Amino acid sequence: MSPTPLIARDRFDRAAYARVAEPAGLRALGEAGARWLPAMPGLCEDLFYAFYKGAATLAPDDGLPPSARLPRALLADVMRAGGFEAARRRTMLDEGAAAAAARQVADRVLTLVRRDRLLLDREVVAGHRAAAAEDALAELEAAREAFEEMTAEAALDPDDPGPARLAQRMMEIELDAEIELRREALDAADAEARRTADDIPRDMRATLRGAVDALPDALVAREADIEQFGHAIGGVGRMDADQRLALGEQLARSQMLRKLAALVGAFRRLARVRRKRQTPRRGAEVYDVELGADPARLLAGELAALRHPVLRADVRRRFVERRLLQYGLRGDDDRGRGPMVICLDGSGSMRGAKELWSKALTLTLVEEARRQRRAARVIVFSAGHPLFVRDLVAPRSARGAIRRPPAVEAIVEFAEHFPGGGTDFEPPLDAALSALAESRYRRGDIVFVTDGEAQLGRAFLDRFSAEKDRLGFRVVGVLVDIGAARAETVERFCDEVRPISALTADAAIDIVELI
Repeated sequence: MSPTPLIARDRFDRAAYARVAEPAGLRALGEAGARWLPAMPGLCEDLFYAFYKGAATLAPDDGLPPSARLPRALLADVMRAGGFEAARRRTMLDEGAAAAAARQVADRVLTLVRRDRLLLDREVVAGHRAAAAEDALAELEAAREAFEEMTAEAALDPDDPGPARLAQRMMEIELDAEIELRREALDAADAEARRTADDIPRDMRATLRGAVDALPDALVAREADIEQFGHAIGGVGRMDADQRLALGEQLARSQMLRKLAALVGAFRRLARVRRKRQTPRRGAEVYDVELGADPARLLAGELAALRHPVLRADVRRRFVERRLLQYGLRGDDDRGRGPMVICLDGSGSMRGAKELWSKALTLTLVEEARRQRRAARVIVFSAGHPLFVRDLVAPRSARGAIRRPPAVEAIVEFAEHFPGGGTDFEPPLDAALSALAESRYRRGDIVFVTDGEAQLGRAFLDRFSAEKDRLGFRVVGVLVDIGAARAETVERFCDEVRPISALTADAAIDIVELI
């Protein structure tokens, strides 16, 4: 039996709830709370409509089934609280904000029921019995209606004393008697439900109203956290309602995410200031004619040949073979133009401030890669754990440059991932080599962030060096040099090692400018 609606809703309201019930956790909370309060799923939905609708009207108390008595009393307390209308000014017609407000109030209700003993054991049992009685009565009334339709189709003479008519009459009497018994049981359950709703302790009512009064400030803080994290990853304006809702829930649960967002925001602001202070790079100059397939550098004769009906096919063939005549340039600074593979140490020694700083550095590098239209892959490594590999900025497609922000889900997954095992450099370096061997990551570079030491065999180092010469990449090591960190092994495969003795924004931006 579906719960009795306590707030009027239409199909558009129901569609809005269907979109946010899962990401907000309202559906799961309702199902979990039904163990103590059978009407909890319906209460979660009604709370959403109370905050979402432009005009939320509470159903009258008359004619309600017993299972709806207590939810209506709780909902009435919520709507009478001083902070309700202030919260509604932020949640009205905003699916994500309304779902967040409903979730916070529903959490408080469930806490009152479970921990603070809003319902006694006998009242919990009585609530389940009332819900079962309502379902049983509805089934009996439906059976009685179906029986009436069936007997009407049979068209038996009511004055006929025959066996068929007698059996029909006996069935009607039995159904009516059973329905009457169920109604009597339901009346008793209704009286018990009224007493339970009327006897809610004052301190519990005050607790619930206090939760509602705190909602406006909580919603402001939630939106600020979402904005800060969104700006930190460069994608706040492109998150849909579901993403913002899921992100708000994760930020509310994770202090680590909030700290990381604040740190990345600080890094990005400093990087922006540094960029404004930088002098422009010296431009490239033409110094030769060479073979290639760069349309922006083709000689005029090659471009003119495209208009010739016969020579056009030859130009196309030589374009595929990269044998067109083009201007050769020098003085062009290619640094920071290719893809980026970031290997991040996730061993136990990185826990704490080093983990937070290194992840903020990684996300700052990712945002710079997106801004510069470069692909970026992150590899988190730790001995005894599988590699965590994510493309936080997708490789350049054939259709054009990368402008999309990284997926919020991938960023949150990366930020919360910390294996905390030992240290082993070979698996991440092998994975980085595999990435750079792909056409999408060609001419990329490796950033290797660690605070520890690990053994690397001579055979591996020789193979790695040969691949570096073949693929033409460089490796920049970032040694978080706090405590007893050493650089002997890192220096054996890195072109440059930057020791970081202070986890500051300036140190991070120095690395960003180097890459």
